[in-house]
Amino acid sequence: MVSESNIRKSIEVLSAAPRNSKENPKHHSKAADWIASEFENFGLEVRLQKFEIPQQAPPRTGMNVIATLNSESEEPPILIGAHYDTVPGSPGADDNASGVAATLECARILAKSQSNRRVIFVAFDAEEMQPPVEGLHGSTAFVDELDPELRPSAAIILETIGFSSTTLKQKLPSSFRFLFRRAYNALKQQNFKANSLLVLSKRDSSELSRSLEQTASQTDINLPVLPLEVPWWMPLVRNLRRSDHAPFWKAGIPAVMISDTANFRNPNYHRSSDTADTIDLELVAKATHTIVAAIENSGI
Repeated sequence: MVSESNIRKSIEVLSAAPRNSKENPKHHSKAADWIASEFENFGLEVRLQKFEIPQQAPPRTGMNVIATLNSESEEPPILIGAHYDTVPGSPGADDNASGVAATLECARILAKSQSNRRVIFVAFDAEEMQPPVEGLHGSTAFVDELDPELRPSAAIILETIGFSSTTLKQKLPSSFRFLFRRAYNALKQQNFKANSLLVLSKRDSSELSRSLEQTASQTDINLPVLPLEVPWWMPLVRNLRRSDHAPFWKAGIPAVMISDTANFRNPNYHRSSDTADTIDLELVAKATHTIVAAIENSGI
């Protein structure tokens, strides 16, 4: 059911130009409108959430695009999200049109299914650094303004999921092999190939991570996964909080981040060369398939 042609279209539309709200406000706004229209085409309830980006001169607002499937359901929703903004000068095909494309494809498939699962889909704004302050402003605003009745049981955050290489090897931080033995051993078994996706979790989201990992290993998906599980005693250093899962962790909401590891693999990260022609559509499709199958078959 996952369509690589749909994924390609989304990435090409979004990465036609940089989507930084300060440097490229026209295309940034156009991207938000296009994402909202896609959600509406799937029959979802859509709303826009405005928020203030702190310490901006002149003052500047951000815009989250939020869509809900089966809003009448009384069970806690699961959330699938990805940021749509970019750093200045980068068209952001991998970072993060790839994540938005997978979010949209998950929405399309689940909207057509017979599932009554309540799912919230969010395209977050202002994830990237907003000088003079750090980023994650869209996801922080979403969590801070969250209606208790809409508090997700879990969140799946998609962050740069579209780059692989047959010539490059997967890079790692220097301490990775000692701190994350299971992920390191998985990568070693894969011969350090740059074709896997990392699933980052901590203790309260380990069950969600394991479910995604098990689903990804199914023969009809066959997605190599690096299961990076943060132990309870480890401080949440910056490298573990670099995307929109972090505000959910801070609020006590189980969350995982799925990523191709960004600058630890992709030489185009935050560059003008992060273009649609560099994206591995099959990798994005496998991530999408994993999430949809886990929701429909595993009941996450």
